[in-house]
Amino acid sequence: MHTHALTEPVHPSAQLRTERGGLALAAAATGTAFEWYDFFLYGTAAALVFPAVFFPAQEPMIGILLSFATFATGFIARPVGGLLAGSLGDRFGRRPVLTATLLMMGLATACIGVLPGYAQIGVFAPLALVALRFVQGLAAGGEWPGAVLIALEHSSRHRGLRGGIVAASLYCGLILGNLAFVVVVALLDEQALLAWGWRVPFLASVVLVAVGLVLRHRVGESPEFLARDAKEQPRRPLRESLGAPRNVIAAVLVRTGQNACFYTITVFCLGYATAMLGFSAHAALTALLIAAALAAVMCPVWGALGERLGMARLTAWSLGGLGALAVPLFLVLDSGNAVAIVGVVAVTIGIVNAAADGVQPLWFSGLFPPRRRYTGISVGREIAGVIGGGLTPLAATALVASTGHWWPVAAIMMLAAALGVVGAAIARPIDEPIAGSGHTERAKDDRIRA
Repeated sequence: MHTHALTEPVHPSAQLRTERGGLALAAAATGTAFEWYDFFLYGTAAALVFPAVFFPAQEPMIGILLSFATFATGFIARPVGGLLAGSLGDRFGRRPVLTATLLMMGLATACIGVLPGYAQIGVFAPLALVALRFVQGLAAGGEWPGAVLIALEHSSRHRGLRGGIVAASLYCGLILGNLAFVVVVALLDEQALLAWGWRVPFLASVVLVAVGLVLRHRVGESPEFLARDAKEQPRRPLRESLGAPRNVIAAVLVRTGQNACFYTITVFCLGYATAMLGFSAHAALTALLIAAALAAVMCPVWGALGERLGMARLTAWSLGGLGALAVPLFLVLDSGNAVAIVGVVAVTIGIVNAAADGVQPLWFSGLFPPRRRYTGISVGREIAGVIGGGLTPLAATALVASTGHWWPVAAIMMLAAALGVVGAAIARPIDEPIAGSGHTERAKDDRIRA
């Protein structure tokens, strides 16, 4: 029996690359999870406590609307943050920008945790809340693309899996943000919650962000970024990206379609089920947490499969599935069966939607050359966040209010999914591989032909 292959020493440089790649992945994933914990934490607080703490002078419904208006400010700020982070990340490096986004998010969240309420400083309280939410949005806009690049550009192996792990970390942040308030609400009465209890999850983010900063400080700059020569440094990454707009448009269409479906389900549908159909808020939160947990598991699986099956093809299947499930989703909601509702939300978000999320880190990275990769991903992703994420739940609410039926909302989901499929079809991978990988060899197979 030949055993020498089992004991052959690993070349030091290969081992070092592997260790650095593992550290880069850990720094990207944990930092992203903590940063999105902060971002999603705000959404839960906006529904539970902010109307009473920051808008008590208003009628209850007006206070709720104003609270969610400050929540939407984060979506408005995200494209601005994405443009800034993308331009800086393509010119000066991924690592310093990623450190800055995490620090910005942590400071803004901690400041919200110590912000006096309306009873203490009057109208300045909601104004300061809006300003801090804007800073959160700026940080969130630059986080996901930078985390993806620092994870993928450090290694040429298992890139689909690595990208899926970064995608999963966003769902981990969502789970952490919701669980933080579940614990606080369970332990405190309403008076204590409104007086000081709601601040604890925001202040706890200081510890989480500190861990993320330590990890990111230990990670070196992306080897692919460092390998560029001086002529490859772009002076105007945004202009270069818009000068070759095909893949930017493709990313916008894909993410708009996916965001429209995702936020229709997680924001509008669960709200529709509780307000119109008597579905309990606890059951709605349970459905969301189960779906997010399933997505966190499935994203790495889909990421690895997408690298083999074709990333654009798998994205198109995912978006087609979201469109096909639109009508069944509402039929199940109308049934009022809690188990069925939890099940359909878990399948739609945790499996079907997760397929698109899991492959996008590697796929989007392959649509842009290194010199403008951060900018290209940021522009496409964050513009879509405003259109699909910020506007769709408002449009869905208005349509149901005016028509009295959910059919127009299901039609929006199907139309949005179709637009996303078009985006997947028109995308064309570039000729430059990511981190010396075999991405280019599969480029032609990854296209969807009419």
